[in-house]
Amino acid sequence: MCSLTDRFLRAVCLGLWLPLLGMAGERPNLILVTGDDMGFQLGCYGDTVATTPHMDRLAREGVRFTRGYVTQASCSPSRSSMLTGLYPHQNGQIGLAHLGYAMRPDVPALPTLLKKAGYRTGIIGKLHVAPESSFEFDYKQVNTADTRDMGKVRFKCNAFLAETGGQPFFLMLNFFDPHDPHLQDVAGSPKAKVLPEQAEVFPFMGTNSPALRQRVAEFTTCVNRVDEGVGVLLDVLRQRGLLTNTFLVVLGDNGPPMLRAKVTSFEAGVNVPFIAWWPGRVKPRVSDALVCSIDLMPTLLELAKAEPPQGLPGRSLLPLLRGQRITWRDVLATEYTTHEPRNLNPQRSIRDARYKLTVTLLKDPAFQWPNEIPLAEYRKVQRRAATGEFIELYDLESDPHEFKNLAGQPELKAQQERLLRALQDWRVRTQDPLLDFAALRALVLEEQDAPPTPVPAWKKAQQQKGKTPR
Repeated sequence: MCSLTDRFLRAVCLGLWLPLLGMAGERPNLILVTGDDMGFQLGCYGDTVATTPHMDRLAREGVRFTRGYVTQASCSPSRSSMLTGLYPHQNGQIGLAHLGYAMRPDVPALPTLLKKAGYRTGIIGKLHVAPESSFEFDYKQVNTADTRDMGKVRFKCNAFLAETGGQPFFLMLNFFDPHDPHLQDVAGSPKAKVLPEQAEVFPFMGTNSPALRQRVAEFTTCVNRVDEGVGVLLDVLRQRGLLTNTFLVVLGDNGPPMLRAKVTSFEAGVNVPFIAWWPGRVKPRVSDALVCSIDLMPTLLELAKAEPPQGLPGRSLLPLLRGQRITWRDVLATEYTTHEPRNLNPQRSIRDARYKLTVTLLKDPAFQWPNEIPLAEYRKVQRRAATGEFIELYDLESDPHEFKNLAGQPELKAQQERLLRALQDWRVRTQDPLLDFAALRALVLEEQDAPPTPVPAWKKAQQQKGKTPR
């Protein structure tokens, strides 16, 4: 049998040495790229209007997951899961960080663990998870607006990489697009603008109007700018000779700020683009495996040869990325608790390869509503986010956008009961605090006492134009 040294020398002679470096134990550089409110509206996911050649390339050369999920369709909770490997109800970040919601300070965080493992760590763009002291970044540039300016993106990527030397690095690059406000041009970007007559209202929205087509056009233009930003990142890596040993993941933090997407438990809110790329090391393919942002932390820590914290609910994606035949999860759960005060609507969802079940906790017949709280206000929130029923069951094969609730149908009784048991098992295993009705009632009272959320000037302007940003 040839020694590793013999194999290395032979590979060098054949010009094949790069893939062998991974076999020799070299730890890759790690990059996590997020698009804020970026759903499936990319060319590689079938969108015919968006212009996304760079992300399409990553999808073509890497693994494109069709069933990639975030834990909650809200920015701070979703990002908290990426950075801790825990569901929001486990780490405590159940709502937006700037409105007072925060993680428990003792939760181990990905950047801190990677830094201890010898990685240089950096963040460019939005963090929006509290407390910020939980995350040890060597380089920290969290101005959200700057990620819409391609010149500033290039400058900051170069500034971070200039200080890495030979040290492996972890970079989290968070584009603020396509979040509101939907700016159509920032310093000449994007080059590809989408006109209203080109746009089509997304099918999950269930309605159509000229105003919605205008909004979709503006949103898609901002998706195009995210793609230009990914192109800038790849160009900087290429110029610095860092492409071959860099593992890169691109995903959205939740779905679009549209009807039946963001701040809901519908598929359009939690099922996001999820692409893993590592040239020569990841087997290019399309995967239907049920994967989630909780899987990022164990994956990145394994690549860094760092020990993961005990009790993480996710698992490493590396066997899937290598094309290995393994037994993978057959159900996946997501959640929604709140987004901002007065927007409380705790839900828990679970899906398998075909069916999805969602439970709205405040609609549970066994839950006693606090008499001192007006019920009507909460029902308004629930009607915007769901069917308004306690249990929802959808056949995603025939009804991928969840328009027909099949809960209670006799022919699906076995499926409904099976998913209810699986959901209950997940909630118990992950220690969901809202299993306790007393905790659920206390949360309702706490949210009711919270001050109203200030409305930013740009959102007021959009509301006056008849748009409905979230």
